[in-house]
Amino acid sequence: MEGEAKKVRLYSLSTCPQCKGVKQFLDNNNIKYELIEVDLLDSGEQWVASKELKRYNPSATFPTLVLEEVIKGLDEEAIRGALGIK
Repeated sequence: MEGEAKKVRLYSLSTCPQCKGVKQFLDNNNIKYELIEVDLLDSGEQWVASKELKRYNPSATFPTLVLEEVIKGLDEEAIRGALGIK
């Protein structure tokens, strides 16, 4: 799987410390990702993003990182494993 680009999407809130931790972790490891800061979207976009988030994480908690699997919260070990980072 090395060299294979993985699609990474982060559902986040702009004011959430754990969300900022996941963003920093991804940035520090040069992982490209799509950032969706739900609280900064307009109401219609928030509704759509919330529906998408609930498909991956029915409890709709932040941060939710979607890779090949769903990782809830700031679980660096799980994120490293999913991304193949040592």
